[in-house]
Amino acid sequence: MDYQELKKDLLLVGILVSFLTPFVRSSINLALPALAFEFDLSAVFLTWISTVYLLVNAILYIPFGRIGDIYGRKRIFQYGLIIFTISSFISAFSPSGEIFLAFRVLQAIGNAMIFANLNAMISSAFPEKERGRAFGLTSMGVFAGLIFGPILGGAITEMVGWRTLFYLDTVIGLIAVFAITRFKHDWIDAEGEKLDILGSFILGLSLLAIIYGFSDFTNSYSLFLVIAGIMGLSLFYLVEKRVRYPLINLGLFSSRSFTFGNITAFINYGAFVSVGFILTLYLQYLKGYDPLTAGLIVSVQSIVMVLVSPFAGRLSDKIAPEKVSTAGMVLTTLGVALMTLINFENALYLGGCSLIIFGAGIGLFYSANTKVVLSAVDRRYFGVASATLSDVRSMGQIFGMGIIMIIISTIMGDVEIMPSNYPQLILSLRYALIALAVLSAVGIFTSLHKD
Repeated sequence: MDYQELKKDLLLVGILVSFLTPFVRSSINLALPALAFEFDLSAVFLTWISTVYLLVNAILYIPFGRIGDIYGRKRIFQYGLIIFTISSFISAFSPSGEIFLAFRVLQAIGNAMIFANLNAMISSAFPEKERGRAFGLTSMGVFAGLIFGPILGGAITEMVGWRTLFYLDTVIGLIAVFAITRFKHDWIDAEGEKLDILGSFILGLSLLAIIYGFSDFTNSYSLFLVIAGIMGLSLFYLVEKRVRYPLINLGLFSSRSFTFGNITAFINYGAFVSVGFILTLYLQYLKGYDPLTAGLIVSVQSIVMVLVSPFAGRLSDKIAPEKVSTAGMVLTTLGVALMTLINFENALYLGGCSLIIFGAGIGLFYSANTKVVLSAVDRRYFGVASATLSDVRSMGQIFGMGIIMIIISTIMGDVEIMPSNYPQLILSLRYALIALAVLSAVGIFTSLHKD
């Protein structure tokens, strides 16, 4: 296989896999009310269906990125895809909400193995002047998954039930597994080095304490967990300075592009996933739309992302990618700010405009931000840098969902959503959007920093 053919095959696999996991995540959002009805789940439990997936990813991204650097990025990527596909299949047979949540953990492990290494594989195969276009095409796959996830998720849930979603996920996963097994090349840029097991353990426990404490901040022990997690990160820093092969080369953070690129990704993803969750609740509970109609409405922002992302990728190859990502943050902030003004009278036109603006912002930001971060490091650190970016994106999503969980828990309590508490739900969602708009505005300034 010649080098050009290798790059084409890698792009095809990358687009397919980039489609798969957001398709699963966004389709599940439309099935949440059906899951709540079948298993008698509370609003807070529904947030855990999304949060636990992100939590496991946050803990495992960096170790799997480092493992990919040492043992082969394609190998770990392939194993993760197999785990993801198997767990999707068994999720269809969940007898309870708790068992379904356990299967989501398995899915998250596979997802961490996949996305800790995908961008590192692309960075390894493509020179810097071509990476923006490559990231733009794979991000198009992500956003296409976000389009068809709500549409098919809503239609399938309404017509044949939520379990069929996972049969479809399994079929897509099998196609992706077949495609990657045909791909013979691998990249091992840190061969012979060792995985920092102690650092991985300390980092995982620290992130678990911080994220779990924050996501359930209404309990008395939450502050203790957050403090313990911060102390754990301090210990992790001391360990990493002393080991021969650290899990994370702390020198990477001396690059302003790498550091602030990750901070901005954290902020952007805090808004990205949280807005989709909020809109799902608003459209189905408060507006009374069926899952299919709600899915079609939510897909508007993803359609815009698909249209914008290839253009954004090519643009970030021609001009400074920091400028492209900053423009994306401006539009993201404006889109969320407009959503705070939505009410029953203007929901259709104002909601549509805000979704278009928000989708354009995310589409501009994604590939440009990926190029900023990955181009700031040496190729032997592509795996851990890619995993770090995936990790902060995942933590940003958890942070955003945590904001929603705190606000819902404070205003509504841990109760099932019913017409009698719709006024409290409306208030909760509006406050959550205001918080996300403020957070996005901060991201405009962090995205401006570069080396």
